[in-house]
Amino acid sequence: MQKCSGTPYKPIIFETRDDKNLKKILSSNNEEFIEYIHKLGLSVEHKDSTKNFQYSSTTILTLKTTCFKVDFNDTFVKISPLK
Repeated sequence: MQKCSGTPYKPIIFETRDDKNLKKILSSNNEEFIEYIHKLGLSVEHKDSTKNFQYSSTTILTLKTTCFKVDFNDTFVKISPLK
């Protein structure tokens, strides 16, 4: 990982109860977070196929390279992309 620099903009805030586990916070707010990153430039590619009566489905989510600043507080976490 590299250190990122920039100015935070367009933050999203999730309420927490003294939780510092970012993965858990994002999992419990996954729909809101996916909507948020979609507005930042998320690309969604979906493919369905059927071969020999076998169905397969693939969804690829690609986010342009972006660094985020994450600020934890006692009652919320603020996630901001850096510009």
